[in-house]
Amino acid sequence: MAATVEAMVLTEAREFAAREFPRPRPGPDDGLLRVELAGICHTDVDIVTGGYPTPLPLIMGHEIVGRIEEVGERAARRWGVTAGDRVVVEPMVGCGGCRYCTEGNGRFCESAIGYGTATACDAEPFLWGAYSPLMYLAPGSLVHRVPDGTSAEVGMLCTVAISNAVQWTLARGGVVQGDDVVVQGVGPIGLCCVAAARAAGARTVVATGLPHDVLGRALAPEFGADVVVTAGEQDVVAAVRDATRGELARVVVDTTGSPAALRTSLDLVRRTGTVVSGGVTGKDVLTPLPMDVVTLKEIRLQGVFSFDSAAVRRAMALAATGLFPFERLVTHRFDLHDAAEAVATVADHALTDRLKVVLVPPAG
Repeated sequence: MAATVEAMVLTEAREFAAREFPRPRPGPDDGLLRVELAGICHTDVDIVTGGYPTPLPLIMGHEIVGRIEEVGERAARRWGVTAGDRVVVEPMVGCGGCRYCTEGNGRFCESAIGYGTATACDAEPFLWGAYSPLMYLAPGSLVHRVPDGTSAEVGMLCTVAISNAVQWTLARGGVVQGDDVVVQGVGPIGLCCVAAARAAGARTVVATGLPHDVLGRALAPEFGADVVVTAGEQDVVAAVRDATRGELARVVVDTTGSPAALRTSLDLVRRTGTVVSGGVTGKDVLTPLPMDVVTLKEIRLQGVFSFDSAAVRRAMALAATGLFPFERLVTHRFDLHDAAEAVATVADHALTDRLKVVLVPPAG
């Protein structure tokens, strides 16, 4: 057993370096994860470019799947795992005692520590992110055993893309059987929202994407889209009106982070419908909206951020049905030492064949 672990560390904006750390020694209440995959999303891009404030130096990686390497006796009972089990790990570790934590909304805990975003690697136990072959599992971590037969790829997607889709589309959007639904955006989260709506029994599911979203638009029917619309080349409102027999959508889920798309969402939703806004536009971007439209149509405008533990469990159940080709969302793989190139690939919007990018740490 090696006494040290080499991880990729963000030392300053846009600068990665390989660094050696002492291997943590878990006690009865914590553990150690052998990382199989670390998913990369646009939050990682913002962290690297300095647009998302984080402490440095930082081991990034908050979309986490791996196998239990070591686990303390009490931690094993609490998490329901043994060494060798494949698990996913939620990115935030709340204090457990504040109002948000006790209400099941620990992602808003103001005292939270976290993997890949919130906790620096300059003090023991150091390994606070998945850009590393091993990652520390702190007491209070939210660890979910992955069902047998579920791949590492799908498990990783259950930590963000599928769980976000379940949270945004079903728990917050309220999609139920017979609804007409529009999903704006055909990236990994958008396609998973399409799948969530279809699995919930939606009558009609419309997916919208941009011309460069070639792969996402091509895959949308396999995830349950009845109609796929190319924004900028087609009249999105007219296409949705036609697909819904003139009724428009009861729920619109916007995953794009585009102010223009969010504005259009108000025209895609019927009276008394819901618009779910999940795309992040940037803290300095103002999105003008015609609030008279919101008022006169009695639109419920619902912001969403991340997911809760119930959504992770529902995401794994959805994945286990085998109804949707979630594995196909993983399109690009990079070795751990190529972290900078992997993040740059996520940032490259000109790519037409890129959906989910992952880092693959070396096996133990």
